[in-house]
Amino acid sequence: QEQLDEDIRLMLEAGLNAVRIAEFAWSSMEPEEGRTELDWLLRVVERLGTAGIATIMCTPSCTPPAWLTERYPEVAAVNHAGERAQHGSRRHVCPNNPVYREHCGRIARVLAELFGRDDRVIGWQIDNEVDIWQEWGCYCEVCVAAFRRRLRSKFGTIDALNAAWGTNLWSQTYQSFEQVPAPRPGYCHHPSLLTEWIVFQGDSVVDYVAHQAHILHEHVSQPVGTDMMPILSVNYAQTHRHLDLVQYNHYDSMDNLWRQVFWMDLVRPVKDVPFWNTETATCWNGGTLSNGYKEPGFCRANSWLPIALGAEANLYWLWRAHWSGQELMHGAVVSSHGRPLHIMKEVQEVSKGFKTAGMFLRGTRPTPPGFALHVSSLAWAQFRFQSMVQGFEYIESLIKRVYRPLMDTHLRADIVDPSTPLDAYKLVFSPFLPALDESNLRDRLYAWIKAGGTWVVGPFSDVRTLDGAKPRHAPFGCLEEWAGVFCKYELPGDPVEQVIRWSNGRESQGSLWYSGFETGGAETLASYTEGPLDGLAAVTETRLGKGRIVLLGTMPVAADLKTLLLQFAAECGIQPSADATPNMLVVPREGKSGRGLMVVELQNRPGTLTLPGESRDLLTGQVLS
Repeated sequence: QEQLDEDIRLMLEAGLNAVRIAEFAWSSMEPEEGRTELDWLLRVVERLGTAGIATIMCTPSCTPPAWLTERYPEVAAVNHAGERAQHGSRRHVCPNNPVYREHCGRIARVLAELFGRDDRVIGWQIDNEVDIWQEWGCYCEVCVAAFRRRLRSKFGTIDALNAAWGTNLWSQTYQSFEQVPAPRPGYCHHPSLLTEWIVFQGDSVVDYVAHQAHILHEHVSQPVGTDMMPILSVNYAQTHRHLDLVQYNHYDSMDNLWRQVFWMDLVRPVKDVPFWNTETATCWNGGTLSNGYKEPGFCRANSWLPIALGAEANLYWLWRAHWSGQELMHGAVVSSHGRPLHIMKEVQEVSKGFKTAGMFLRGTRPTPPGFALHVSSLAWAQFRFQSMVQGFEYIESLIKRVYRPLMDTHLRADIVDPSTPLDAYKLVFSPFLPALDESNLRDRLYAWIKAGGTWVVGPFSDVRTLDGAKPRHAPFGCLEEWAGVFCKYELPGDPVEQVIRWSNGRESQGSLWYSGFETGGAETLASYTEGPLDGLAAVTETRLGKGRIVLLGTMPVAADLKTLLLQFAAECGIQPSADATPNMLVVPREGKSGRGLMVVELQNRPGTLTLPGESRDLLTGQVLS
């Protein structure tokens, strides 16, 4: 009680108005099967509420109690070597196990019945940082059987699977679904099998979250989410079909803070409500050792960043540092002995700023950009097992080769799943999107382009089926036909990069991959100047109905990509968000509270912004022009 009172006093001193509790507390909630002890939890919620601090309640399914894993050992995940996970970690349980699902649902229901109509509780978090266990998932009997049922449901017959995957290569043809193995790391398995297994594991996690979400929704009036990490192994769009809002956790260094713009531009459009940044560090990270000291000002920038990009909450991990167990060295707001860390003043400054700008923040949202960038969990899985060219890594290439140049130009974009409707966008960029048939995207894109959309596509797009095989009739599924080109030759970028000449005569290099096109009805924007590709088109533009397709046969260098996207954005009526240096994030916002800009400096160095007119700084009251 004394520590609770002191924590609340310090929370109020820090300016906090919401806390997230109970995600790892199952053994305290239910010390024995069927015997729940929740008075302590109710007391915490009551004491916080009396102080004006709201609670985000978490289900504890990430860390089962010892009695559960001892009495029901089958709930523990099994690795590829057949070893069951030991008790005492986290997220070490099988997402498909019916016994574990039953217990997770039961404790979630107990919590929901107690707190589901409590005004002091403002939301729910399911589990914690859901992901595929140990990168390959669970190999227990339940999962392997479910995987084979999935294959049977998807293909109908084993002959259809063999035809889609082309299993006659290396004599991999199956006579029954029971012959299809659960693929293990270290083996040269068929890439279609590997992709299907990993997608199945990710979908199992989606279904695991949905199971608890359905139970909570029967009893609670508050919004329900699950705190996800910056990864693509679990599909954001699919997960949130069952949830009310996106919750997101991240821990980045000072050098990499700018990368979070990519991820927050991904989580923002998933739901049409502001997201919650449910975890981030105030200072350093640390499990068994402290790492990543942040210079003064980082906490301020890091805390405002999600708010600028569409969040309505920013929470820290941890409030009070642990005094035992895991993560003893992790940064926090106060130490394990209750003394405020050096970062307390920045936390107080952020809290004060949120209140000062509160009316503007509540009454505005980031202005819709009209520009979308496709990102796909299926693409991540396909590239994981077939990177296509030396050194290519999907997420890193998206962030460094595509999104960093976008940020430098101050072109704002929504990062969207292939299932996202395209009506809100005038310009769509689809780099590294191997399978266009995901979520019926191919047909929807065609109609959108014909109606007036501008589609920039490639490289490595439309080159695989949903099962990871190549189209048989051409290098692409439809791009030759739509873009009015014929792909004569293709070359990998490793080890020699090819020179391209743009229509204005300027020469530069492409990168990664080189598709050389003969043009029919297409206009050549850039062509190759050497080797087997000499004279073939590298970048083309084609009219299709009222819209157009810009086909990238190679990935332009950053300067050329910026020029290209700025040109087509301008022709679509899309302008950069600001005239500012690249280290400045500038997010236009608008709504019932008017219009304005949120500006965050991301690289800890001087930057400049030219304001569009006379403006008032909401934090200081100063009028600037």
